[in-house]
Amino acid sequence: MSDTVLSIRDLSVEIPTRTGIVKPVDGVSYDIQAGEILGVVGESGAGKSMAGNAVIGLLNPPAHIAAGEILLNGNRIDGLRGEAMRRLRGKDIGMVFQDPLTSLNPLLSIGDQLTETMLPPLPLSRSDAEKRAVAALEEVGIPGAAERIDS
Repeated sequence: MSDTVLSIRDLSVEIPTRTGIVKPVDGVSYDIQAGEILGVVGESGAGKSMAGNAVIGLLNPPAHIAAGEILLNGNRIDGLRGEAMRRLRGKDIGMVFQDPLTSLNPLLSIGDQLTETMLPPLPLSRSDAEKRAVAALEEVGIPGAAERIDS
């Protein structure tokens, strides 16, 4: 049995423009094994975020996957749309966006922001989600996680 969690094969993303087709992602392939972390580096505009958005189904039209396949735990997900893809996001697959200032809301508590990402995809009560949020903060080394959850 394979420990491959995510497999990308020959992924290409195209964006039609008035002057032709732009291919910000062209023939990208990689595998991520269970417990492995993949870092993607490159110049601004090289297609890193576009590739990530393609994997989690967040390409903004007219951008689209033009070729390749994306397998999550052996199941093909590049053809999923709408509710089918939303069910995977946050539970089975997610993305940490590169600009945290646009990802976090300073008007909401840390706990509210962490639990709101857990409640839709997971069958958790708010109390259980809050416990998981505290555990996540502790896991990444935030001191006094239980006290900071309401900050």
